[in-house]
Amino acid sequence: MIDVIAFLIEHFQDFDACPPRADLGELLEEVGFDDDEISDTLWFVEALQHEALISDDVLNQSTAMRIYTADETEALPSEVRGLLHFLQENGALNPEQREFVVDALMNLPDEDITVEHAKVLALLVLWAHKSELPILIGEELMAALNGEMLMH
Repeated sequence: MIDVIAFLIEHFQDFDACPPRADLGELLEEVGFDDDEISDTLWFVEALQHEALISDDVLNQSTAMRIYTADETEALPSEVRGLLHFLQENGALNPEQREFVVDALMNLPDEDITVEHAKVLALLVLWAHKSELPILIGEELMAALNGEMLMH
């Protein structure tokens, strides 16, 4: 799924430029992605197209702290949780976007729950919401698409 997301972000400048679901599925098949990866990715893309459940004003005023469940703590390495906290604290992700990334990560096989995959999923959310990012954060997230590390 991560490779499919990376492909979409690299080949479509704008989330709205993606073809309709059926056409996108065919395109991804032609490129060589497997049916399960395509299906999972299309589900996430479709979920991102729905209206936000919470208004931006309410999200921006929120001071709540995210407490991870025991299952999430076990599944999500501390580096991944740290990345999500960093992205939210620096205004890259709002709480609802963070929850989308957490949910997506929790649906990946354990071996795929990595910082790089969390970055790609964060990019998917930000790309879908046409979010502006501080340059260094954007460069760091984009580096995950190519497997390059810019910051440590």
